[in-house]
Amino acid sequence: MEIKWLHYIPIYIALCEEKSIAGAAKKLNCSNAHVSRQLRQLEDILSVQLIQRTTRQFNLTYDGVEFYKQVKYLLENAEAINEKLCSTENVAGKLRVAASASFGAMLLTEPLAEFYRTYPEIEIEVIFTESPLDLIESGFDVAFYLTDSPPEGYVGHYLRSLHCKPFAHNSYIKEQGEIAHPSELGKLSHILYRNTEFALDNWKFLNKKSKEDVHIKLHGTFSVNLVASMVDAMLSGCGVAMLDEFALSKLSQATRKEVVQLVPNWETSPILPLYILYPKRQHLPKRTKLFVEFFRNHLNGIQSKQLK
Repeated sequence: MEIKWLHYIPIYIALCEEKSIAGAAKKLNCSNAHVSRQLRQLEDILSVQLIQRTTRQFNLTYDGVEFYKQVKYLLENAEAINEKLCSTENVAGKLRVAASASFGAMLLTEPLAEFYRTYPEIEIEVIFTESPLDLIESGFDVAFYLTDSPPEGYVGHYLRSLHCKPFAHNSYIKEQGEIAHPSELGKLSHILYRNTEFALDNWKFLNKKSKEDVHIKLHGTFSVNLVASMVDAMLSGCGVAMLDEFALSKLSQATRKEVVQLVPNWETSPILPLYILYPKRQHLPKRTKLFVEFFRNHLNGIQSKQLK
């Protein structure tokens, strides 16, 4: 519904407070004629006389006083809302975050807590899932996803790709024996990552020195769709798991020493780039900007440490 009198409010309030057309005109830096014309138009729209005016007197009518009280309250609230939304210091509000369960459960919980402690007025809701989501339709502000191509309609900041290596617990290697070439991986049991979209069972290994490459398809009777479960199964001696270093980052030093990297002179091609995504908007809320920048810095810091 169109409210035709809204844009007349500043002039009407100035008239009421300055108690003259000339005073209102001076305050608003406009002509006396403009103020008089605006007042007549406002009264015509409302079909009410607001100000009784003569050459010597300028008095608000009863309706004029009541209207002033209401629009003054309305303007003050509008200014408060505007200040809250536009203030460079304000970062309050709600953030809904979607994240890959495998990645998020491992690396996001701790920095999420740090972000919340830094900005306690921001309400954070996090949904961990491996199912693709329409972020806009589902009402999410930000998402962390492993994807080869960010969806249309989103801004995507590339964070890193996964560099997976074959890991196994020391007890499993002692039982099965060490291997020297990726082709020997076929002799071992494998804990595979598999979800409804794909399975990570095909790998290309490249020897760092000889530049020899070999394609391997891994077979296993144990598959899960959570990286944390792969780590747990690997630590329990169930077999070999293809993992990125981030998956082992939460292990204690003692436990990490029990994990063996197989064929360390061979590396695999990077897979599944990790992006932080948010819908394309002309005016991005400051809380969203802060959140994106915070996690870009945090995750890039982790990657830098791993490369040292």
